Parts: sequence; structure tokens; C-alpha cells
Amino acid sequence: MDVKDVNGKKVVYLSGEINAQTGQSMKEEVLKLFESTDTVVLSFKGVVYMNSSGLREIIDLYKKTNKNKKNLRLCELSNDLKEMFSFTGLDKVFKIFATENEALR
Repeated sequence: MDVKDVNGKKVVYLSGEINAQTGQSMKEEVLKLFESTDTVVLSFKGVVYMNSSGLREIIDLYKKTNKNKKNLRLCELSNDLKEMFSFTGLDKVFKIFATENEALR
């Protein structure tokens, strides 16, 4: 997981698989980033697979950040991930953008 600072916003580059183990540690690291910013963009460009456990960690992250009035944005989802978010109705809950630049606006 790489992190880049862009004008006070953090961009997190996720990679590999997001499952129960990797999702938990990702969630904890992202929550720490929110201590120094109001906006975090999760880039899924490098994610090859996410299962329901990984999705649950993303949902939990959203609940915690939303409760604290923070902005969690998602971008660069693969077609499979877009389908997963659409199928579950989560595309209506999350702020999802096609590109990193759009998510940073």
C-alpha cells in the first residue's frame, strides 16, 4: 500500500488482493491517515481481487469515516469491482470516480 499526499488529500494505492487479513490492516492504516486529513482517495488500480470479507472492511471504513464527517473516495475500479459495487447497491453509497484526478477535485 503506497500513499501520496496531493494538496492535503491522501491517495492510497491499493494492490493485490483485498480479503479479511489485508482488508483489516488496510482499514487501520487508512484510519490513521484521517488523523491528518479530511479526504482519502482509495485507488483500486492495482487490485486484482476482492472478496466479500474485503468488501466488509471497506464498508466498515466508510461507516467510521462518515460518522466523523470525513471524505472517503474510491477510484479506478476494475470492471469486476464496479460490478460488485453495483450489484450490492454500494455504488449509490460510496463516492466512486473513474480517475484519480476526478476523485481529487
